[in-house]
Amino acid sequence: MEIKIARHAGFCFGVRRAVDMAEKALEGGHRVYCLGSLIHNQQVIEKLEQKGLVTVRDSAEIPAGSVFLVRSHGIDPGIVEEIVARGGEILDATCPFVRRAQLVAKKFYDDGCDVVICGDPAHAEVVGINAWAGNSAKIIHNANEVKNLNFKGTVGVLSQTTQKKELLDNVVAELSKKTKKLAVENTICLDSSTKQAEVSALAKEVDLMIVIGGKNSSNTGKLVQLSEAQKTPTKHIETAGELQPEWFENVQKVGVAAGASTAQFLIDEVVDKIKEMC
Repeated sequence: MEIKIARHAGFCFGVRRAVDMAEKALEGGHRVYCLGSLIHNQQVIEKLEQKGLVTVRDSAEIPAGSVFLVRSHGIDPGIVEEIVARGGEILDATCPFVRRAQLVAKKFYDDGCDVVICGDPAHAEVVGINAWAGNSAKIIHNANEVKNLNFKGTVGVLSQTTQKKELLDNVVAELSKKTKKLAVENTICLDSSTKQAEVSALAKEVDLMIVIGGKNSSNTGKLVQLSEAQKTPTKHIETAGELQPEWFENVQKVGVAAGASTAQFLIDEVVDKIKEMC
């Protein structure tokens, strides 16, 4: 059986940068606090927590004067100000692509635009971006939602960095029917676009796709959707332990892809396990 691995599977630049910053900050056994998961991969987080990373759910849980690592998805700038006011040291691991989206949202807001974010309203990145727009943005997960919205002035449109370009295009098309005053910024990151194109192409070449990544990872979920859209049997797993022998019956070619928060050791373990089973 042939195993074909997507060329850009695994860590993107922003995730690698965040993990590297965490590793460096944790040298010498120091405790470092992070509000929410640094990245959306539980296996990587567990390794970092063993070294002293403390993941909290509320900023009130962070002791005064602590080292605070801003997650790769970014956070509300007000939370950073609060921690600084309590003597905290800030290490900002916000992905540069997310930072750009935050600044675009802020500019739209400062310019008086009605801000529209194409993305998942519950996702940490979108929540953070919205905070840079005064928490005033309309967040759209489906282009059909535009029909129920009204706007007074110029509409500034941007996207969650891991969304499919199709959503942004569809939202802009619907908005164009309601207003001619549109300002659009494509804030989808290059790595997401590359991974998505690779998976769409690879899924057409194989009998089975294995997509590795956190079940709570937005970008991994998009890869699964794109693979399934090619009518290719697709399995979304986090670790090699989830692989099942029956998946590979009558399979001649298997494709392996991985989300932006998936470490190389997890990809290697999956590939090795497939080889053992087949």
